[in-house]
Amino acid sequence: MEKVLDALNAKIIAANKHQDLFLKYKTLHTDEDRIMFTLNVMLEYNIIPQVCDNKKDAKESEKLREQGNKIFISTPLKNYTCVEALKLYTKSIAYAPYPSEQLALAYANRSAVLIKLHKYKLCIQDIDRTLALAYPNNLRAKLYVRKVECLNALKNPNVEDTIKEAQYWLEKVSLDNRKKLNEKLKSIKNMLPSQKFKKEKFMKQAPLPKIKTHNIEVPCASDAITIKYNDKYGRHIVATRKINPGEVIAIEKPYSLILTPDNIYTHCSNCLEVSWANIPCEYCTYAMYCSEECKAMEWKKYHDIECAIFPSMLKMNFVKLDLFSLRLAIQAVREATSIQELRKELEEVDSCEDPRTKGFSKNGMFLSDKYRSLLGLITNTEKRSVQDLFRRSLDASFILYFLATCSNMFGNPLKKDLSVLIKNDNVIFVGGLILRHQQLIPSNIHSFSEECGLDAVERGIAAMPFFSLINHSCNPNILRHSRSNYMIIYVIYPIKKGEQLYDNYGQHYAITPKEERQKELLKQYYFKCNCLACQEDWPLYYNLKSFKSLIKKKEDESKINHVLRKFNNYVDIATEGNISDKHIVDDLLKMIEVLYDLVPMPCAEMNNVVETLKRVYDLNGNRFEIPDL
Repeated sequence: MEKVLDALNAKIIAANKHQDLFLKYKTLHTDEDRIMFTLNVMLEYNIIPQVCDNKKDAKESEKLREQGNKIFISTPLKNYTCVEALKLYTKSIAYAPYPSEQLALAYANRSAVLIKLHKYKLCIQDIDRTLALAYPNNLRAKLYVRKVECLNALKNPNVEDTIKEAQYWLEKVSLDNRKKLNEKLKSIKNMLPSQKFKKEKFMKQAPLPKIKTHNIEVPCASDAITIKYNDKYGRHIVATRKINPGEVIAIEKPYSLILTPDNIYTHCSNCLEVSWANIPCEYCTYAMYCSEECKAMEWKKYHDIECAIFPSMLKMNFVKLDLFSLRLAIQAVREATSIQELRKELEEVDSCEDPRTKGFSKNGMFLSDKYRSLLGLITNTEKRSVQDLFRRSLDASFILYFLATCSNMFGNPLKKDLSVLIKNDNVIFVGGLILRHQQLIPSNIHSFSEECGLDAVERGIAAMPFFSLINHSCNPNILRHSRSNYMIIYVIYPIKKGEQLYDNYGQHYAITPKEERQKELLKQYYFKCNCLACQEDWPLYYNLKSFKSLIKKKEDESKINHVLRKFNNYVDIATEGNISDKHIVDDLLKMIEVLYDLVPMPCAEMNNVVETLKRVYDLNGNRFEIPDL
């Protein structure tokens, strides 16, 4: 898009129309007007989006498979190099035409990685997928021997039938290869029943916690909080009673989730779960799934539209914000009975005179599964520069062009003619929604995370209507925790009745200097942070003082030392990732309570305990673990 923007600017400047267009755009008041204006500019200066027909590509599939082979035969083979090879084989699967020999070869090669990673059931799935395709006869014996090995590891009673199949296909291979495979088959057959195989690890998430009593207005939240509004804080969340550390405030299911593009080959595009043996969309090279069920589910929800559009967007280096702005538009239209009904709903939300209840449903509730709740979220349109808004308008207009001309969103694909699109009211309306999302996403969308090694990394991004109402602090008193289909809010510090709940928008006092934090918050969220950590300019982590130099009473030191006595052990446990001890969370929460009562903030030990607590919570949630070889 940068090249497109540069080309458009060059044409406008050459025509000496830059100031004129700037002033005209500045007078526009609705997103629909901005889309209409931008499409007209594109038409006038001949800026026409180029549709990318990203079909399957046998040659690209072969190239990717060969790249995977180079890594897989490297020595010594490590678990992380296995995963790199697996990603390339999975990408080869994505690009392979269906059905084809390239697809069969890619599945076969991936099965070799899966058995190394002790994913025996998934390995068998890939072998069966291979054998159902046009896989060369002279290579089938090797696959059957591999399948025998997997069935043996799983102690499957059907292993004898597969041994017979392997013996049949062994007759089809050359003498040298037959001898090697025969020896391997005999060694597998001679293994004692007690032969131990490395077992595949299955990480089960802990059950979802419970909310004591649900909120009448916000079903996903506790009645310990309420939504308030004033001019200083805007819409914000306040405690209706004392809330203790560890209490669950909300368990919200995202209105929508989208996988981070970097995770396509290791996660399911629909459920976002880790998937070592993804299957592809039959048409595009972008979406991949853990099962046929997820594949069918996402097609019905939005991929039947996205499938023809994402390739063109990715070719132009559109990012996840852009992909998500399209997905939200598709969901919005499909949730409504008609575009006319959706237009009416938008008008109702925008004309709401009570800023506290903007986006509430007609029954007086703020619902996480309704698009209306998202419509009520802040966009910061009035605070954005003309340059920022026009760039978002241009992005939205390109997305709209692909949507209207490459999909059945408006009945049948429309003519690839900007003048036709400009005259279509429904097209312009949906374009306005996409532009609204382009502004809404940076200020409201949350990272959907997973634990990978010692780091919390992004699995995808999520639209969380209720969570978006919580204001920022550089020292938050709540934490967000991701599970398979939900996000949970836990309280970190004691919160008194009437106090506000604060989340963190990625700028924490212990990690980032005040000046940099405030600059980034102003740039993305358009506010100057005035939290206590900013007011007092708290030091960074390595300069935090110990409680020993902060306590006012000497006798408090022994109380704190007593409650912290197991802390170092808990740090080791959290670092290793083994959190079977059921008392860890309760003990860490007790440490926080004691430190909060006896030591002024900021405090090094408090920071350490809170970070350890976050790690323990997250280890019970989404995880990406590379198996040992």
